[in-house]
Amino acid sequence: MDQKQSDLLSRYERRGSRCALLVVLACLFAGGCTSTRKQVSQALGGNVHAPVTREETVEQSYRIGCPDIVEIAIDGAPGGGQYVVSAEGRIAFAPLGNPRIEGETSASLAQRISSELRLKPEQVHCKVVAHRGRVIFIHGHIEGGDRAVTYRGTESVVGLIRRCGGLTPAADFKDVHIVRSNVALGGIPQVFAVDLEAILLRGEPQTNVPVQPFDEIFIGETPRSKIGRALPDWLRPAYRGFCGLIPSLCPHDWRQQIRDVEP
Repeated sequence: MDQKQSDLLSRYERRGSRCALLVVLACLFAGGCTSTRKQVSQALGGNVHAPVTREETVEQSYRIGCPDIVEIAIDGAPGGGQYVVSAEGRIAFAPLGNPRIEGETSASLAQRISSELRLKPEQVHCKVVAHRGRVIFIHGHIEGGDRAVTYRGTESVVGLIRRCGGLTPAADFKDVHIVRSNVALGGIPQVFAVDLEAILLRGEPQTNVPVQPFDEIFIGETPRSKIGRALPDWLRPAYRGFCGLIPSLCPHDWRQQIRDVEP
C-alpha cells in the first residue's frame, strides 16, 4: 500500500469515527427522559394507577343508536333476546310494539320497559352487546396500529389509550393530539393537545379530554426512533455497531429501521 492509499484510508477511518460519535451523541440526546417515559408507559398499561379519577361509568352513559345490538332479559317473563337497532332507531321488541329507543341508555331503557310492562325494576336487564354505530379513529404509535375504535360512551383520551393497549415503545408521549372536525355541529375544527405526563404523573387532568364520536387521535414518534430511517447507507454500519454495544439507547426496532438481518 503506497502513502497515498494509506492517507486516504486514514481519512475515511477518521470520518467514520466522527460519524459514529455523532450518532452516539444524537442517541443520547434523543434518549433523554427515559425514566419519565417508563413511568408514563406503566401508568397507561395499568400497572400504576393514575392519580386521577378513572372512568367507571363509560358503558352506563352510552346512548343507543343504529345499528347497535341491544340485549333485553326479563326475569320470569318471555320477550327477551337480542335486537338490532334499525335506521329509524327502533327495535322489534313485540311487548312494546316496535319501540323507538335511539338515544336511550341501557338503564333508561330498562326503566322504561319495566314501567310500561308493570314489572319490578330489578326484573329487567338491558345492555348493549355490540357498539356498531360510532367510532373513534386513532393514528400513530399505539399498540395494534392505526384503526377505528368503537365509541362506548363518555370516556377520556387516557381511558381510550388504555383500552387500546397503550403506546408502543416508539411513541412520543409528548406529542398526542385530538382533532375534532365538528362537521355534524356545523362548527370549526378543534385541536386538543394532551399532556400525558401531567395527567398520569402529576395528577393534572385538564388535558384529559373526553373523546367524542368520530374524533381522530394522533400519536407522534420519538426523535430517536426516526434516526435509523434517516441514516444514509454508508453510516448504517456505525449505527449498527453502536446499537450492538448500547442497545438501551436505541429504539427497540432499530434493526428493522436499517433493514439489518438478525445475526
